Amino acid sequence: MTPAEAKLIAQRHLQWASSNVPGFEDWKRAKLSQPVIYYFPNGTKSAYEFTVLVNGKPDGFILVAAQRYMPPILEFGKGEAPSKRLGRIGRARVRGFSVEKHRLLYYGALSYSVELDKGKAMDIHGRQISVPKEISLARSYTTMSLEREGIDNIYTVSTSTYAEKHISNVPAWTTTDPGSSSTSYPYNVGPKEDPWSWWDGCAPIAASMVIAYYEPQLQDSWDREALIDVLHHTMNTDENGGTQISDVVPGIKNLYEEYQYISSKISLNNVVQHDYNAWLESSSEGFYDAVSDINNNHPLVLLMIGGGSALDRTQNYGNHAVTVVGYVGYSSSFYWEIHDTWDNKSHYIADGNWKEAWFVFVHRR
Repeated sequence: MTPAEAKLIAQRHLQWASSNVPGFEDWKRAKLSQPVIYYFPNGTKSAYEFTVLVNGKPDGFILVAAQRYMPPILEFGKGEAPSKRLGRIGRARVRGFSVEKHRLLYYGALSYSVELDKGKAMDIHGRQISVPKEISLARSYTTMSLEREGIDNIYTVSTSTYAEKHISNVPAWTTTDPGSSSTSYPYNVGPKEDPWSWWDGCAPIAASMVIAYYEPQLQDSWDREALIDVLHHTMNTDENGGTQISDVVPGIKNLYEEYQYISSKISLNNVVQHDYNAWLESSSEGFYDAVSDINNNHPLVLLMIGGGSALDRTQNYGNHAVTVVGYVGYSSSFYWEIHDTWDNKSHYIADGNWKEAWFVFVHRR
């Protein structure tokens, strides 16, 4: 894990904690310091510590794993960053102390310490301790558990009960071409006026983000509108943007063939280059399959009936389709990271915040 990647993870956690952990609301617009590096006793990097800055002043810290097999977020809290405390204690108690000479160690929950010599270290309370010769960290995890510890309300994250995944490079967009034109399909394909209303439909838009993830040549504005228009057609979406659940999977499966067909009739900037398989599973039966697909960098579509609102929205989704690009789990709560077809941002919705729902799995053949 590079420092830049770790900072991106910490920035996401700022937004997450501000919406989900009481007392952390002021982290929503916070900034992050440059990272402080911690090490395992064997000398490999273990973590990056970022001081959280609210209005330019320290307001806590986030500890991000430096190794990819570890849970991304290890600890966070509102108190003083552990490196600050270790530095202060080190200067007071260790002769010739400097961060250049004495590495900071982290090898498990609240194990912050300053490396000395001969297998010894000084912990965050100023006590001399023995450094373990072997470290074992769990590599598999499913949900996240937070425990408030006594040191400045630090939250530790159990490595056996944490899950977080975000797929990079999935487009986040909505539709922009106008509607109510007399031009018939496929001659409207692209940014031209459509023969239906201005709203192309949430299902075509949600599916278009999945397809464009696999087909980056379709991510410019012209091809975005073309892809959405073609999916509107293959999904039998009505003039007001409504799509039957039973039409979503066939619409994705028929996309490649439809592109081949219309390319002989109209001029296209780019075409879909791959055929796709798609299938439907209920949200309850398909939960772990959806997690697995996200873990393997396969975004998917979520179809909701009576959907509630995202964490940062007040409007309920109702009957709506979104693109799922990640997830985060906290204790008994699990949230899907979504691109909701209404804007170009990521949002989070609680798993089960709907009356009924289905996952649409999409794989390139």
